[in-house]
Amino acid sequence: MNASSRLFSLDDDHTTRAWLATLWFMFAAFIVTAPAYAIDARTLWGVSVWSKPMKFELSMMVHFATLAILAQQLPREKRAGVGMSLVVWASVAAALFEIVYITIQAARGRHSHFNFDTNYEALLYSVMGVGALLLIIAAFVLGVYLARSRDGNKSGFRLGAVIGLILSPILTLIVAGYMSASGSHWVGETVSDAHGVPLLGWSREAGDIRPSHFVALHAMQVLPLAGIAMDRVAPTAARPAVVFIAVLMAAITALLFWQALAGRPLY
Repeated sequence: MNASSRLFSLDDDHTTRAWLATLWFMFAAFIVTAPAYAIDARTLWGVSVWSKPMKFELSMMVHFATLAILAQQLPREKRAGVGMSLVVWASVAAALFEIVYITIQAARGRHSHFNFDTNYEALLYSVMGVGALLLIIAAFVLGVYLARSRDGNKSGFRLGAVIGLILSPILTLIVAGYMSASGSHWVGETVSDAHGVPLLGWSREAGDIRPSHFVALHAMQVLPLAGIAMDRVAPTAARPAVVFIAVLMAAITALLFWQALAGRPLY
């Protein structure tokens, strides 16, 4: 059975179960917070207090679906081994802590990110930073495991999974690390997302680190999907195409990052 044919054939090992269970938890949380978004008129930075929990719930669903699916390319004994198990449970604990804290802060009408108003909130924001690091480390470690698992698979999908899982955390660490150190996702004078890019909320008034963060983070989905598409359309060109798209995404991340640092909005 080749890599792409196993894409949606998920095993029942504890690694897969843990990541899928976290996905379903995020889905349930989204179902709960969606009505709150509809009926609660309170805002933070010009948008609903429930915008951030809902965005994070959706992002976590995509993240853990990606990890669960791509982990199927590992042999079961490695997927369920001690090393992966430690990574899996660390990522699950980090995700649960983050979404619970973000939701509690939304219910309180308080910021969860870049909030240093009290010692308590500053401490928990720092803990969230550690959690975010654990989440991207989980993807990176899975990518390294896949890279070291030499099963003869030369598909574009497999290469896309390896590069995506390794490249995305590296780019994300650079971009998100700067954002965290600077204490804001904005570069320039702005205190509102009210007139930002529709749905995404990125600033249209000042530089914003979030577009580069978005591209960096989602390289781990784009590259495997590109590999699948190329495996079906042009198998002989699949691997070079994946490499080209990876370079392109890294360049786009760098360009958007540079644009934000220059204080210029996306558009």
